[in-house]
Amino acid sequence: MKVTPKSSSRRIRFVVRPYRRIPTWYSIYYMSGSVIGKGVVKNLSRGGLRVLGDHCLLSGTEVTVRLSLGEMDPPLEIARASVRWTDQHEFGLRIEHVSPHAAHRLAALITADIGLQHRKAR
Repeated sequence: MKVTPKSSSRRIRFVVRPYRRIPTWYSIYYMSGSVIGKGVVKNLSRGGLRVLGDHCLLSGTEVTVRLSLGEMDPPLEIARASVRWTDQHEFGLRIEHVSPHAAHRLAALITADIGLQHRKAR
């Protein structure tokens, strides 16, 4: 019989995300104060993104983001995002402020990707 301790110093949190995340490998530049970093977006949603970058950032840091979606498309600019968690060079960003045009592009990108995944599954 397994006995579970009554109190645990380590708590596991389960978070239900409001938006679906899609796997990606887009190039990204992120800027905060004197730091200009480059990396790749590992997954993306309307509310945030997971980044593997060349700089370690602290949780709570606010950044401006330029996301490269392709050779022919202009970068998608996120005016303000905040670092929610970090794991060395990997970190999660929550999108805080984005222009209506950029929000529309982001939504269209995610919708198109979900449609592609749905068609591949058939």
